[in-house]
Amino acid sequence: MKGQAAFEYLMIFSVVIALVLILVAYAGQITERNKEEIRISNAIAVVNEIADAANIVNTQGKPSQITLTSVYIPEGVELINITGKIILLKIRVAGGISDVFAISKANLQGSISNTQGIKKIRIRAEDNYVNVTEV
Repeated sequence: MKGQAAFEYLMIFSVVIALVLILVAYAGQITERNKEEIRISNAIAVVNEIADAANIVNTQGKPSQITLTSVYIPEGVELINITGKIILLKIRVAGGISDVFAISKANLQGSISNTQGIKKIRIRAEDNYVNVTEV
């Protein structure tokens, strides 16, 4: 009788451990998904902030400029391309590479490094375009 009770306790304990492991794995997946969504949201904010500042500077004309002092480039950015009227940011996600972009009213030129972190970006109106550079 004692052996059967011990076996029953062992089975209950095993089922509880299995359920806990399933919940931990599920929580880990949700955490990774949330981290990815935050990185994509940060990338969207970056391209929109640069495009908005470029539109303002373009409207004011040469020699106006704006310096964005705390632009956060998220982890996993593979490429930042600023050409024509498009600011393109390619970011690594679980399913591959995702494109995040914003369209400006101004013609754009410039470059920003794709390293993670807070950057200072100068946006300056020139004759026929807006120059976007990392300071």
